[in-house]
Amino acid sequence: MNKIITFLKPIAGVLAVAALIYFFPDIFMYFAIAMILSMMGRPLFDLLKKIHIKKLHLGDSISAVITMVVMFLTFSLIFLLIIPLINKEINILSNIDTNAIVEYLEKPLEKIYSILLQYNIIRPEEDLLKMVESKLYSIINWDNLSTIVGGVVSKTSSIVVGFFSIIFITFFLLREPKIIHNIFMAIVPDDQTLRMKTILHDSRVMLTRYIFGLIAELLCMMILIFIGLTIFGIENALIIAVIGGFMNIVPYLGPLMGGFIGVVIGLISNLGINAYDMIIPNTLEIIGVFVAANAVDNFVLQPTIYSKSVFAHPIEIFLVILMAGNIGGVVGMIVAIPSYTLIRIVAKQLLSEFKFVEMLTKDLKSQ
Repeated sequence: MNKIITFLKPIAGVLAVAALIYFFPDIFMYFAIAMILSMMGRPLFDLLKKIHIKKLHLGDSISAVITMVVMFLTFSLIFLLIIPLINKEINILSNIDTNAIVEYLEKPLEKIYSILLQYNIIRPEEDLLKMVESKLYSIINWDNLSTIVGGVVSKTSSIVVGFFSIIFITFFLLREPKIIHNIFMAIVPDDQTLRMKTILHDSRVMLTRYIFGLIAELLCMMILIFIGLTIFGIENALIIAVIGGFMNIVPYLGPLMGGFIGVVIGLISNLGINAYDMIIPNTLEIIGVFVAANAVDNFVLQPTIYSKSVFAHPIEIFLVILMAGNIGGVVGMIVAIPSYTLIRIVAKQLLSEFKFVEMLTKDLKSQ
């Protein structure tokens, strides 16, 4: 009977976790975000715990609260810097003179129209100018922006619930770091406890290294893009750099998304000040800055970060990201590297006798 219980215990634990993810994906997401935040705050928490004033020292709860307050103030400062820039772009977008744009584009569109007619791409009865004008009115329309804002407001209640759920879970993960450890130890067989302790320890260390490496990469990209755009005198260089750098959280696809958003912001800025002649030059400059910054990222930052944080070869990482993208899309690409890191750590402890596993995990060292 004891053998049956020992065999069924890990299976039941895995099924319970799978059921939680399937039936309560929001709760799982809150817990995952809280885990990431607790890893980010762990160095500060540990530092606060070491502070002693005579015989007094900070307890776990106070250290956790101070850590969360510092993190909250940091994130709030970032939002306070970004929100006015976004508000400025919205005001520019709402005040763009579409008639002036159509008038400016009239002659170029006539030339394009004649070429399209010549090659039978469009029919003679189709008015290209009116088509462009209607598209402009549909894009640069305050009603559309109001709809988007209204959608965000309607989600406010769920956002508030998620926000406080994440704060609550993060606090206890900081104060009691062994919560996750105890959960896993409760579902593993007794003869595997030492291996599980090693897996949990190595996973925590490796994921923490990866998260801080990723943050360093994003900050470097923001700085590189900002410097490049500033050199060319691009308007709103800061917001383009922040968005463009942050989009690198999505491997390979993120730089394209960031570059596209940067071009759109640059286009809006030019349209807002009626600088139509600068649209093409500024667009090429923005694209050039993103290409150069991402070349540095691909050939310098990523190989350095991944080799030092997860001990994986760049080709290995590239293939893993591609496969994860095919399976889970953008979300799959984001979680590909940390998930692959966990799989390698588990495989090293449980499947090291297989040559293929040994080859993939040979660079992993116990942390």
